[in-house]
Amino acid sequence: MSKASKLIKRLDKVLKSHASFGDNPDDFIEQIMSELDGDFTELIRKSKPEHWAEIYVERDRARIKQVILNHMMSKGSG
Repeated sequence: MSKASKLIKRLDKVLKSHASFGDNPDDFIEQIMSELDGDFTELIRKSKPEHWAEIYVERDRARIKQVILNHMMSKGSG
């Protein structure tokens, strides 16, 4: 498993440990980033172009997921 895969897996695990993010999910960003600091440091230390490509794809998946979920929420609440 690549360093990027490990970081993404750990991020998912940290996010799943929260049942809710309340009214302001942005309040959790610094806390979660600090929990991932070791993983991020290791990724930087062993950085390869394919690691970053994997992170870009994961970011795009998250963006698509957000748009779809927002769309579903707007349909469900209307």
